[in-house]
Amino acid sequence: MPQGTLPNTLPADATPNTYDATNIRAFLVSPDATEIIPDVTVTTAAIAANAVTASLSGPAPVTVPTGTVLVFGTTRITLTQAAALTAVPAPFSIVAAPAAVAANSTAIFSVLLEIPVAEELTPSFTDQEETIRVHGRSTPIRNVNGKDMTAMLRTVAGLDNPVVARLYAKGMRGTPNNRERILWRYPDGLAILATVNIGAPSPQGQTGNSMRHQFSANLSGKAFYCNLNDANPAWVELGT
Repeated sequence: MPQGTLPNTLPADATPNTYDATNIRAFLVSPDATEIIPDVTVTTAAIAANAVTASLSGPAPVTVPTGTVLVFGTTRITLTQAAALTAVPAPFSIVAAPAAVAANSTAIFSVLLEIPVAEELTPSFTDQEETIRVHGRSTPIRNVNGKDMTAMLRTVAGLDNPVVARLYAKGMRGTPNNRERILWRYPDGLAILATVNIGAPSPQGQTGNSMRHQFSANLSGKAFYCNLNDANPAWVELGT
């Protein structure tokens, strides 16, 4: 039988987008941070091996907190005082430099330190609610202890990575000295920010496989979420 022409109008396709979970990222937020600062370039004057001061410069009014590790090339310089950056180099105390650093070398500072080469990051939220039996099933009637969150942080990076070393140091301490703020960012635009206690580290591995370092993160403060697809993204407190 003869066939007609194809319709001019294409039907709408409502198939939802899918996203690759490999692109989920998590960051430690600097404990002194009051705002999210994008990557900032820090420049140094020449640093001699074993020097205990370094003259740093960068865009004002960024302050690099005590304990920050700045990586100039392959040399890690650890600050022992907060460095309030200005365009003119100023001296700041550091842990004795492990090697010399050439003048005008640069490092990148951010209040966000990414957990490297992560295998597992996803947090899990639960509700703690009182229930009663209604027609044979447990029905929530009120919130008892609010919403809780736990997460596992597993990475194949080693203890020579400053972020892993920081998680180890926190995981070995007791409350409240094991607190961190963690930011999760998902490829579809979801962001989660939570204050957590870092649990004791669990190094894992066996012959023939890569080592893993695993930490637990349990909610110990507030948690917030944000939809970065909104016209004006804003943090919303969990449970409100």
